Amino acid sequence: MALFTYHKPKSQLPYALYLPEGKPPKGGWPLILFLHGSGERGSDGRKQSTVGIGPAIQENLQRWPAVVLMPQCPKGQQWAGEPLAQAYELLNQVEQQHKTNPRRVYLTGLSMGGYGSWNLGCLYPRRFAAIAPICGAADPFMVWQRLGKVPIWNFHGAADEVVPVSFSRALADALAKAGNVRARFTEYPTEKHDVWNRVYRELEFIQWLFAQQKRGGS
Repeated sequence: MALFTYHKPKSQLPYALYLPEGKPPKGGWPLILFLHGSGERGSDGRKQSTVGIGPAIQENLQRWPAVVLMPQCPKGQQWAGEPLAQAYELLNQVEQQHKTNPRRVYLTGLSMGGYGSWNLGCLYPRRFAAIAPICGAADPFMVWQRLGKVPIWNFHGAADEVVPVSFSRALADALAKAGNVRARFTEYPTEKHDVWNRVYRELEFIQWLFAQQKRGGS
């Protein structure tokens, strides 16, 4: 039996979906939106499940008791504008179809998807119970203005050769200036760009993510 299901709907982004087995907890399963990096762009609906959160789920299902949505960005595009809007539309659709917990919706992404996580979080700061960008970047002023109250755990490798770690340091400073006491930043001294391989296997991070829950409202 396949772990993920793959979908290629007309006029929407292709996506992979993970549905946990068993009875959902009271309130419904948590829901995770995962935004992939530039190397997984395409139209097959599958490649984005092979890097980042997908392999981590495959290695240890018990650690990921959540519905996980993995949309695929088209080639030549970014997680901004129309692709990002379509990813958000899919999130709302999956939430309705699978009756997930609206107070436990999480956003994460790596590299280009790290940028996308910051972008989408800034657009809908009250939508997500927590945001976990990995080796991404954003406008520090926008982050300061929009994400001052959202639980965030940002990750970056100090030896990143693709996206400079200084970008994440600036965002950590912006969140501190915004008074966000629920924001965390982990900088791994020896990790390079593919720091996501470590992050999605860190039990402390996974436990933190699922512990976040909105108090109410949307």
